[in-house]
Formats: sequence, C-alpha cells, structure tokens
Amino acid sequence: MANRQLAVGVDFGGTKCLSAVVDVASGEVLGTGKKKTRSDDGPQELMERIYATVDDALKDAKVDSGEIAGIGVGIAGQVDADQGILLGTANLARSVVDLPMAAHLSDRYGVPAALRNDVQIAAIGEARFGAGKDVDDFMCVFVGTGIGGAIVRNGELVHGASGSAGELGHTIVMANGRICGCGARGHLEAYASRTAITKVLLGEMRRGRKTILWDLLPGVDPVHPAESGAIRSGVLKKAVEAKDEVAVEAVTEAGRFLGYGLAMVVNVLNPRRIILGGGAIEALDLLFDEAERSTRREALPVAGDRVEFVKAGLGDDAGVVGAAVIGASTGR
Repeated sequence: MANRQLAVGVDFGGTKCLSAVVDVASGEVLGTGKKKTRSDDGPQELMERIYATVDDALKDAKVDSGEIAGIGVGIAGQVDADQGILLGTANLARSVVDLPMAAHLSDRYGVPAALRNDVQIAAIGEARFGAGKDVDDFMCVFVGTGIGGAIVRNGELVHGASGSAGELGHTIVMANGRICGCGARGHLEAYASRTAITKVLLGEMRRGRKTILWDLLPGVDPVHPAESGAIRSGVLKKAVEAKDEVAVEAVTEAGRFLGYGLAMVVNVLNPRRIILGGGAIEALDLLFDEAERSTRREALPVAGDRVEFVKAGLGDDAGVVGAAVIGASTGR
C-alpha cells in the first residue's frame, strides 16, 4: 500500500462525468464519482459538476487531496493542452469557450492539473494498461454521443499542430451530407455516433414503422426528437438482440459509415491495430462487427487485411485511468 501512486482522473463526456482515484502504478481504480452531464451547462455549472464527482471519488477511495499527485481531465472537445484551457465543444456545454479548467482544479485542490481531449486520454490508458499495451502503433476510436479518435505512433501520442490530431469524427464521409453537431456537413459523427443512430430511429418511428422501441421507450415523442433525448446504448442493445428490423438497419448503417472513416485511417496511417471503445461499441457487437467488415472492404487490400481490430481493454475506465496518468505526470 505504501508504494501506491495516486492521482485523480476525470472523463467528461456527452452523457456523464466520471471521476476516479487511480493507482497509476497498477491502473487500479480505488474510488469513483459520477454525475450526468447537461448540454445547457455554463462554465460554473460545468466546473461544479466536475468538483462534485472528484469530491465523491476522493470520499469513495477514503483519501484526501493531499494524497494525490495531480488531477487529469479528458473532455469531449477541443483543448489547449499547454494552457489547460477548454476551447469549445461540439456536443456538450456549447456556450463554454476558453475555460481555464486546469487552473480552476489546481486552485481548488492544491495539486497540479492537466487537460486533454477525452479520447486522447483514453488512448493513454489503453496504451499503459489496456488493449494497446503490447503494441506501439495504433488508432483509438471511441463511439458514444460523438466520435473521438487518437493516434499513437512509436508509443507516443500524436498531438498535431493544434492538439487535435485523431479527430476522426469530423472527417467527411458524405459531401454536403447531414449536419454535424459542430455545424459542418457530412462528418462521420453525423452518421455513426449514438446521436446519429438516435436521429435515424426517431425518424423511422415518426414514419410509423413497427419497432420494439415503442415498448422499450414508453413516452418517447419522435415528433419532437430534441425533447426525447438520446436513445441509450442499453436500449439499442435490447432492440438489436430482439432482431428488431428498424434497430438492426440503423446500427448496420452506422457501422458501415464507421468503416468508411476507419478505411481512411488504414489507408493514410497504416496502423497495426484499431482499438474501438465507448458505450455504443461496448453494447453493440453488431456495430463493431459491421465497422470491421466495412473497413476491410473499403481499405487498400494489404493494409485492410493486416490491421487488427480489438475492443478497448479498460472499458468505461479507459478515460479516467488515462486522465489519472496524465495528472500524475503533471505533478512530477
């Protein structure tokens, strides 16, 4: 116990904020705190939500802030990693821009803090303790409210000129296509994310198609989809397992488009491994399988045949573990 190296990791996504106290020497999660996120949060509300989950994680782990080396945060948005500033997001707290998150956390808890994109920190967790620990060349892609990506080359995270390398969700798969959450058209995220699947399913329900979703979602209002909210991954899983035609069609289409985006990755980067994670991937084997089939079909033959497809090894903990590793390194 005396050799523990503790840090706090925060994973702020489109549906929840999860914090954890992590032993970064072993990857063990010692305590957690979780709150739902809201797209209408302002800067203060967003920070208060993070503070609450960090406080709960410390309490659950029975430690105080003086025992941790630092705090790392991964958030679904564009960040200035050097300054620890959230520049903006496409799918959550859209009114929040230029928020100095790292400085706020450091001031409150008295320890160093760091900020990264959410999938970049998940890739760090997977590289250290998960599905990437035995390979130094992989692409990590997480599918949930949106789609995020991160690139690891020669064992190092690729940041890019502005820190946004790996943003697969905002590559174009259909010119002048659907409007993405970021405002642009035809992005992968508008076709293969859980948000995209939700919109397709609500559209089919609005057309009056017969589907088990009417039973799984009592009170759903497909005429006003914005008020209906997202269809959770667990509900999608039940519908697909029941072989519901509408759900199977929507998930298959999303997997096909995800493969289009991943085929570009294979052709451009020629990675040894693609690690797929996130709530939608964990819940939907069909999405994973169709994405793999589509990628191999659309990519250059040799590169497409040789790339390995695996699911994230840390599951829901990938983000908090990777964030804690970043937080601990900031404290050194």
